Amino acid sequence: MKMVANGDILSIALKRYKCFIPNGSILAARDYSISAKNHENYDIIITGGGMVGTTLACALANNRKLECKKILLLESGRQFEYKFEEKYSNRVVALNQQTRTLFSSIGAWQHIKATRYCTVHKMQVWDACSDAMIVFNEDYLTEEIAYIVENDLLLHAVNKQLIDKENVNVIYNSKVENIKLPKTLEENAEIQLQDGTKCKTKLLVSK
Repeated sequence: MKMVANGDILSIALKRYKCFIPNGSILAARDYSISAKNHENYDIIITGGGMVGTTLACALANNRKLECKKILLLESGRQFEYKFEEKYSNRVVALNQQTRTLFSSIGAWQHIKATRYCTVHKMQVWDACSDAMIVFNEDYLTEEIAYIVENDLLLHAVNKQLIDKENVNVIYNSKVENIKLPKTLEENAEIQLQDGTKCKTKLLVSK
């Protein structure tokens, strides 16, 4: 079974994504749809969806200080449709306690818990070129070390929460053609998609 270890989603987001803040002030607005043809100005634009980008958008929208901010998520893929299957997928992530707490805080963990996941109580890591190894199974580890969740189920759980966020707008099948960064603090960052859509933002979060 192929396993991809995942730490704190927000920590990964900070490492994978670059933030550009051209202006300290942010305007308030609320809107949600799967197309942004008629909407140009956003407080926050996230380029790149998937598990990390979608979770980040949901976490920002779920924050009480940011729930009134207008957020745009640009997803390069098509709209995700989850289909439950009895056979487990081999594309999974290992979530630590902090990440599970994050998913609980945005309401996604309840969907995962209601479907299925696997706990890890003991972990052994070894070196392929020597006999060196380390085992995590001490008595003080009374709680689970990690939680194994299928990628599709995780994304489905986050999407179920995201769709209820009225201040988040998602554009699927979006391809970024050009990004224009501001030269002064008074200007906003501007993103142009391949279909001609142009969006401006106070805060750009990008790979």
